[in-house]
Amino acid sequence: MPDKQGLVKRAMMKIGSLAVKYAGGISFDAVSAGWYLRNGFPNIYSILTGGMPAWSGEAVSVETALNHSVVWACNKIISESIGFLPALVLQEKNGAKRLATEHPMYIAMHDMPNEEVTAQAFMEALTSHVLLQGNGYAQIIRRSSTGTAVQLNGLLPQNVFPDREKGGSRRLVYVVKEPGVPDKTYTVEPGKPHDILHIRGLGWDGLRGFSVITMGRQSIGSAIAAERNTARFWAYGGRRPYILNLDKKFQNDEEFNKFRDDWEKVYSEPQRAPILEPWVKLQEIGTTMREAQFIETRMFIVSEICRWFNVSPHLVHDLTHATFSNVEHLALDFVKFSLSPWIWRWRQEFKRCVLTAQERAAGYYLNFDDKDLLRGDFLTRMQAYSMGLQNAVFCPDEVRGFEEMDPLPDGAGKHYHIQLNMQSVGGDQPQKQGPDSQTPKPPAGDEDEKRAWWLRRIA
Repeated sequence: MPDKQGLVKRAMMKIGSLAVKYAGGISFDAVSAGWYLRNGFPNIYSILTGGMPAWSGEAVSVETALNHSVVWACNKIISESIGFLPALVLQEKNGAKRLATEHPMYIAMHDMPNEEVTAQAFMEALTSHVLLQGNGYAQIIRRSSTGTAVQLNGLLPQNVFPDREKGGSRRLVYVVKEPGVPDKTYTVEPGKPHDILHIRGLGWDGLRGFSVITMGRQSIGSAIAAERNTARFWAYGGRRPYILNLDKKFQNDEEFNKFRDDWEKVYSEPQRAPILEPWVKLQEIGTTMREAQFIETRMFIVSEICRWFNVSPHLVHDLTHATFSNVEHLALDFVKFSLSPWIWRWRQEFKRCVLTAQERAAGYYLNFDDKDLLRGDFLTRMQAYSMGLQNAVFCPDEVRGFEEMDPLPDGAGKHYHIQLNMQSVGGDQPQKQGPDSQTPKPPAGDEDEKRAWWLRRIA
């Protein structure tokens, strides 16, 4: 006879593994799941409680991870930075670029993707979904006649399941399962407009991105355990654990239970100091906060979690290694190495999913205006503007626009200027001068005629 209990256990483990694979650490609220963990089903426990148990014993889910300040700050700094950058739909044609304000997606990406949410809130939410759970999804609403995208509706990542068809060409499909609504399946067909905008994080198979919360659960679990230990330490009035050594034995269990109940009833409150009988000795056990390197642990946790999100610690307000001389370059590194990958994810997925083949061929694309993040102090900006004006990179009206100022009146600021003593590299060489092109000489004659000739030349 096969071991029925073993078969059931293996089947439930398989179900749990598949659910974790496709749900990515999704939480189900208000469910008591301790039985599954105690009886050897950690994957099912993780589904019901919202997280796999870490080595520290803490269940790590999106909700529990966001309760830690460093995870919250890392998620906040990246998602909000992407959200407040102006997203612009442009068109490049014959080498010239312009704002494609006539395209419906210009309003959607710059102002509001639908009537219920702003562009900033929409991009913050999708970027946060990708940061924490590896994937962000939005439904694309298109015009039936042309296929042009006109609206984007955000979807919760736990309701969307990307997969491939079981047979045939094995096309990419997205199954959307929302409560109270029949399941919907969207198929990605080559050459046809897509129905789902899918922003992926770092992944393995090209279909789904990894959940940082799942992959980094050991680091995050240790941080949560350290927070819990700190809270318990202060909840017990800063006391260390202790044991009571008694010089006499209890006569029976009833006497023992009475002593224990009386002790816990009186001294369970942290502020009440124990009054010991001569035959009772209190002995502290465990390590002190200093011995456990409590402060050093909390400092290390900051940089440890920041590594998972590729965020410099100074951006989560840990200025241990930041100085006045390097903080500006640290901010520049954040734009180059932390934000740029996310900007390019948005740009490429927008081009792949939202734009039609005809729009891509016409030169439409998405770009983010990140100059506000690269904005220097006032003196540095003025020096850069001065060099740009002198070399015809900017005109005065463009510089005034950078500083949120109105153009000069009567079009006086639309002209470009360059220094007169400069010429183009490889340009026309000065022509050799012949006898007729010699520098004029003053006429021969008396001094009055020469003086008059020079005055005319100067005038």
